[in-house]
Amino acid sequence: MKHYLKKYPYLLGIPVVIIGLFMGFFLLRTPAEETTAPELFSTSESTFQETTNTTKQEWYVDVKGAVKKTGMYRITQGMRLMDAIDLAGGFTSEADQNQVNFSKLLTDQEIIYVPKVGEAIPAIGEVSQGKSNTTTSSGTAEKININTADLTELQQLTGIGEKKAADIIKYREENGSFRAVEDLTKVSGIGEKTLENLKDSITI
Repeated sequence: MKHYLKKYPYLLGIPVVIIGLFMGFFLLRTPAEETTAPELFSTSESTFQETTNTTKQEWYVDVKGAVKKTGMYRITQGMRLMDAIDLAGGFTSEADQNQVNFSKLLTDQEIIYVPKVGEAIPAIGEVSQGKSNTTTSSGTAEKININTADLTELQQLTGIGEKKAADIIKYREENGSFRAVEDLTKVSGIGEKTLENLKDSITI
């Protein structure tokens, strides 16, 4: 063996070369595996989540007046007034559609009031978001509209608690608007005596 190595001394360098090649291979390969920047992936994922959350943003509107089912409805950004009318079951036969801007973009917590033919009301978007039982310039209290009042407003009426107010709204949703104040007696728990006490405070 020694004689063979003396004859071919360059063979001693082969193991060194092989070891050097292996070390160079692993040293060059390690940075390549780290070419993906974790922070860039994280940023992209965050941007995707933010976009998804924005797309799924939900708003609520309150639809009142001459529609088949008054109440609060869930909408998404970009929907228009006619979309909310459709959610409320559409117009009733008494609705004055000429006063409604079908293409109006909706906003969160907006009140949509559809008037009846010949009814004088504030312009859409200007309906008070407070109580219906407000005071006029003459100092007299306005009557509460039992077709449009919400749960809180109905409870302002004498003898109407939370349960009866909820029953009134349920009746409207199932049967449509009241055609006369006397129809209030069709609601469970409201009799002639209660109606007599309310007549001066309510309207349709």
